[in-house]
Amino acid sequence: MARNEIEKVRERLDSLIADNEEKYPYPTDFVPGDESADKLESSCRYLERSLKELGDVNMGALSEDQSLAERLEFLGGQLKDVQQGMDELRALIANTDRQAGTMFNGALVKIDRRFDELFQRLFGGGEAHLKAQEDMDLWEAGVEIVARPPGKKPLFLAQLSGGEQSLTALSLLFASMEVAKVPLAVLDEVDAALDEANLTRFAQMVADYSKNLQVIAMTHRRQTMEHAEVMYGVTMSEPGLSQIVSVKVDQWD
Repeated sequence: MARNEIEKVRERLDSLIADNEEKYPYPTDFVPGDESADKLESSCRYLERSLKELGDVNMGALSEDQSLAERLEFLGGQLKDVQQGMDELRALIANTDRQAGTMFNGALVKIDRRFDELFQRLFGGGEAHLKAQEDMDLWEAGVEIVARPPGKKPLFLAQLSGGEQSLTALSLLFASMEVAKVPLAVLDEVDAALDEANLTRFAQMVADYSKNLQVIAMTHRRQTMEHAEVMYGVTMSEPGLSQIVSVKVDQWD
């Protein structure tokens, strides 16, 4: 019985010591020593209590930190690649814009020169020019048409009469096709607004171009038809039945 009482007293003593250390903590400059077993035991209890005061500790924090650091490094590399790609793409776009601008300006000069020549041919004089809008971006700038028929002052396309607009547009169309070297032209009633004198000039110009360019023209004007090599028409041999008729003009008698 005495031994059991001694054990109980020791337990009670340990409890009192622990309570006392909690109420009266060690000073901040306390350094655990190893001079004796009692001091070592007190030092262990001090360190244990200090560890408890830290609260719950995430034991996987170090590995998570390493994982996040690796992820951050990977994303940083990806971001650098994207930024480099954007810089290269911007440089490519700028270079393309410069080349497109050079080609556009060169083509505009050639078309303008030929446009003026065809305009004078169809009108029997005068002049016409293309003018790119200034102080604007290449992809946003438009091209203005300024024409001066014989005996008139320079006018914009919208200020010309219907027949003059048609001849001006045809001059520009054929000038553009000639510079672009297109193999085929389809004209749909482009001569409808022309008087007889202008129609004669137009028909002769189309005939000249047809030597190197295949021209398909929809028309009801006789002079235009007379310059055609082959004519196609639609007729009704009987009510409700359409029939296509073709005629080679050089074999027509």
